[in-house]
Amino acid sequence: MLKKLFKKYHEKWAKEKFIFFLSNVKPEKGETILDLGGGNGSYMDRFSSSLKDYNVVISDIDEPSLEKARAKGYQTYKIDASSNDLPYGDKEIDCIFCNSVIEHITIPKDELWTERSKCANFKKEALEIQKKFAAEIIRSAKKYYVQTPHRHFPIEAHTWFPFISYMNRRLQVKMLKQLNKFWVKKTTPDWNLLTEHDMKEMFPDAEIIVNRKLGIKKEIIAIKR
Repeated sequence: MLKKLFKKYHEKWAKEKFIFFLSNVKPEKGETILDLGGGNGSYMDRFSSSLKDYNVVISDIDEPSLEKARAKGYQTYKIDASSNDLPYGDKEIDCIFCNSVIEHITIPKDELWTERSKCANFKKEALEIQKKFAAEIIRSAKKYYVQTPHRHFPIEAHTWFPFISYMNRRLQVKMLKQLNKFWVKKTTPDWNLLTEHDMKEMFPDAEIIVNRKLGIKKEIIAIKR
């Protein structure tokens, strides 16, 4: 029941985000919209009728997911996970849509359960990697929309578990090992959540918007129109 409830609201929020993206970034007909970190294209699938006038491209680090996206008819580009450099020229992309991705741009995926992930330097190291990724978005896109969950929202977005984002990194990783045994939402500790201050530093040329739910900061959006 809890899983169904979360999925219901997840779908509702996903639609709200995309309507917000279209109405605020306002891509023009015929422009390329790059779904950065778009996996197999499932997010864009929801809005196919609204996207028929745009050239939608899916970009991700995961080749099997990109194969599924290509099978649906999407053009795709693979990102090098070791560098997170985007394979585009300066301002080559009309518009980048990056939804709940930048918080996952941290240390290599094969090190997420190791001591490197648990150490006190994780957040500092992850933040530097995220800054480099943000710089690639700014370099590559004429316009962009970058959304990320707020660090201080009580229900952590990736685990659906309350207050885990307030724990230190070592305790987070330890907690996730236990939650993955019984909790409705299983995940890996590949996220470093951000604040609006972090996003302002990463995207100095953007408008930073903080959306709230029940008066609590839920997500941060950087928009370059």
